[in-house]
Amino acid sequence: MRFVKMHGCGNDYLFLDALADPALAERDDLPALTRAMCDRHSGVGADGVIVLSVSEHNGARMRILNADGSDGGMCGNGARCAAKLLVERGYASDAHAISVEISDRIVRMEAEAGSDGIVQRASVDLGSPSFGAEAVGARADAARVSSEGLLTMEGLEVGLVWIGNPHAVAFVDDSVEGFPLARTGPRVEHDAVFPDRINLHVVSGAGTPELAMRSWERGAGETMACGSGACAVCAEGVRRGMLGRRIQIGVRGGTLGVELRAGGHAILSGPAASVFEGEWPD
Repeated sequence: MRFVKMHGCGNDYLFLDALADPALAERDDLPALTRAMCDRHSGVGADGVIVLSVSEHNGARMRILNADGSDGGMCGNGARCAAKLLVERGYASDAHAISVEISDRIVRMEAEAGSDGIVQRASVDLGSPSFGAEAVGARADAARVSSEGLLTMEGLEVGLVWIGNPHAVAFVDDSVEGFPLARTGPRVEHDAVFPDRINLHVVSGAGTPELAMRSWERGAGETMACGSGACAVCAEGVRRGMLGRRIQIGVRGGTLGVELRAGGHAILSGPAASVFEGEWPD
């Protein structure tokens, strides 16, 4: 079975091309296959698997599986990599008008291809975010929710944002590098208030040019970047009057750009890279 490993700012995924081989999308062992392939010791190693297949909406469909085999919902970094693959393999007739079905929405993408046809960067319209406990499917205890709609947990006040998947956003005063994410991330992800689990993002530097984020993703652990998380951070920061509508946010794997447009849509931009192609033995 052929695959290609790709990454956006270090957030890495193994792509299965079910546009070329439709049987890949019909495999009933995809969760187990994902766990095996994503293992960084005995497999290829990745934050998840993405299957590209034919959509009923006359485009491509993107299914994201987290490294633990669970449903990933949305993936901004993976979407940019998908745009690169679709353009370079000739599936997209117009690099500036790519439509892909992801989770509960149709996502529009634009890829920047050089004269050699290779895509280095792409942007993705992830749609409009929604906010609050109900949006992320949380069982929020009213005693833990502030007047600003923030949920208190693990010593943090987190804003809850849905943008194709659930996010908890916490702005902190100190550098994110010293934050105990390996301890706090799993506790927030698996807190009983989130029956479907949640992604946690801690952010420092609000109000300065040095905006930085670290992310703990459900089903994957800490990742080098989270594209939908960066969009959730921008949206929550705008909602609370802490950030402007255009941000550059530093992640462990590089820098992501987010624009929250007046109509509410979050536009994510950043690099997309191929690592290698390989064959996984069944």
